[in-house]
Amino acid sequence: MMIRERMGQLLMEAQLASEDQIQEAIQVQRSNGSRLGSILVQMGVISEVTLLEFLSQQYGVPPIDLSSCKIEPEVLNLVPLELAQQFRIVPVRQFRSRLSLAMVDPSNIALIDEMKFRTGLNVTPLVASESDILSAIRRSYQFSTSDRNSFTGEDPLHGPAGTTAPLQAASFEEIERTGTFYDLQNCLREALSELPEGEDHVNGHDLLEDKAPIVNLVNRLFRGAEEIGASDVHFEPTELFVRVRFRLDGVLGTLTHLPKRVQQAVVARIKIMANLDIAERRLPQDGRMKLQIDPSHSIDVRVSILPCLHGEKAVLRLLDRSKLNLDLTTLGLEKPDLESILSALENPYGMILVTGPTGSGKTTTLYSALQYLNTPLVNIVTVEDPVEYHLNGINQMQIKEDIGLTFAAGLRSFLRQDPDIIMIGEIRDQETANIAVQAALTGHRVFSTLHTNDGPRTITRLLDMGVEPFLVSSSLSLIIAQRLVRKICDFCKECDVNTPEQLVALGFDQEELQGVEPMKGRGCVRCHQTGFSGRIALFEIFPLSDGFHQKILSRAPAHELKAAAVQAGIHTLRQSGLTKIQGGVTTVNEVASATTSDHSI
Repeated sequence: MMIRERMGQLLMEAQLASEDQIQEAIQVQRSNGSRLGSILVQMGVISEVTLLEFLSQQYGVPPIDLSSCKIEPEVLNLVPLELAQQFRIVPVRQFRSRLSLAMVDPSNIALIDEMKFRTGLNVTPLVASESDILSAIRRSYQFSTSDRNSFTGEDPLHGPAGTTAPLQAASFEEIERTGTFYDLQNCLREALSELPEGEDHVNGHDLLEDKAPIVNLVNRLFRGAEEIGASDVHFEPTELFVRVRFRLDGVLGTLTHLPKRVQQAVVARIKIMANLDIAERRLPQDGRMKLQIDPSHSIDVRVSILPCLHGEKAVLRLLDRSKLNLDLTTLGLEKPDLESILSALENPYGMILVTGPTGSGKTTTLYSALQYLNTPLVNIVTVEDPVEYHLNGINQMQIKEDIGLTFAAGLRSFLRQDPDIIMIGEIRDQETANIAVQAALTGHRVFSTLHTNDGPRTITRLLDMGVEPFLVSSSLSLIIAQRLVRKICDFCKECDVNTPEQLVALGFDQEELQGVEPMKGRGCVRCHQTGFSGRIALFEIFPLSDGFHQKILSRAPAHELKAAAVQAGIHTLRQSGLTKIQGGVTTVNEVASATTSDHSI
């Protein structure tokens, strides 16, 4: 009989167990999901000390005796109790930027990466026996009565205390309830266990059959990403494995590592779903698919395939229209800023530009403005690259530069379609800028984006593109600069400790300090231990009043325009961030990293 467990084969080669003993242990493992080493210890085949020495040699990881370790409370706080129980890990010591982590399975690279991501520390794995780790958890963590009962009794995911956690697949209802990456990881482990061992390819039928293991694996990844609210999924091939990462609230985190043998099959399945060429592995490919979550809920997925050194990398952008909020009043605008935007929207002509770096929410702001104006009385047309969301009642065009359909070409065509409102995905060149300006001057409302940092730099960018100053001054009615910051999780919000010097450096004056109580998220199951849940925008609203026209005509530099804007009472991005800190919406660090001080221009 073929021995499928690599660990069993290694134990046989080390003459620590016979083939019959390994096969008997494998049968037990199939019935209860325990680790092979733990089963052999319970069978009396090998001692726990011998198993620990063997694991240390195999993994090249030092062993540790936890019975003599005193673990500081601040170190224990780095790993929540539920994770320590589930994955049989104990944080031992933190020294500067390094965390020593005792593990039953130090080969679990995905778990090490996840702990590095969660703690922000470099993780050094140590190997410890399972019973030693369980004893350390009981001894070190502070249990409530319910915690102690659940830990020493039967646990629905982990089995009886003192045994290894079986890889039970958590349902997607459980993923939604707990909100952690780890339930999804259990689902993926089960899906991987269904795949044949030792195969480096999957035939075409397996990529089309709904119940095929590789199809099940990909579907679980997609559904799990949607359930926990990820915006992007990355499949990244390396020399030894495929790293899977999710982007949650703008931050990438490692979910798991897939074995190298499923790499081509996973990418091929994604290509089939997106109607791409599965035989083409040398050139980049882009496509779309619709993912049916349930009979009444589907999401659009934008797919990008890129050939890399160790294989094809796939990045998927999840566009869930059911979660798209296109209400201007809920974007995070302060009342005076909202009134400035609504006033500009009511103008029958003129250009409104939204500016900020990639991923700052510009498209959502533009769509919200269009949705506000979307009535049967107006003709709204857009030219985009790509069309992210399909909006009812709006005519949307996808540019195709390979056949000559550029922003400028699409815009010229749209001007012959009797439009009232035009949205241009991005002004990239002088031709597009000039056509947009002319459209704004001839009775159209024009919306677009630019990649600049703030309002004053948007004006200088248009001038640098070659648009004449008098055209910029006459056509431009409003500039919206924005950034996205993470919102503090409402379920684990607590006071943050900041010195007055830090708050003053951020922009608060001495009088404001008396009423400022910065908050932060402690980290909980609902927010994946990050302390954040969702994002909100910071805004700088720059209406082009008469006082600015002369400065534009004289080509005033950006810093002079900025100073005039601040003097006129315009709230900067940093000031918008300070308001969010005062309201307990976001943290000091989020605002500091997303904005620059008002005098830095």
